[in-house]
Amino acid sequence: MNMLKELWESKKFRAALTAMIVVVLGTTIGLEESQAESLVKILMAYIVGQGIADNGKEAEKVRNGGGL
Repeated sequence: MNMLKELWESKKFRAALTAMIVVVLGTTIGLEESQAESLVKILMAYIVGQGIADNGKEAEKVRNGGGL
């Protein structure tokens, strides 16, 4: 149960889940393929950016001795 809570608290996981929902339901709610693709690309860019930011946070923890 704790793992599910940690997953849900992850911004990257929520963005990936949203991207999957856009792909699956996109055509059902009337999105054209190009619109759904654009939304997924935006979410992918967000996930990459969030990963870079998270990596910077971890590196800062290690530099400050908190990662040991």
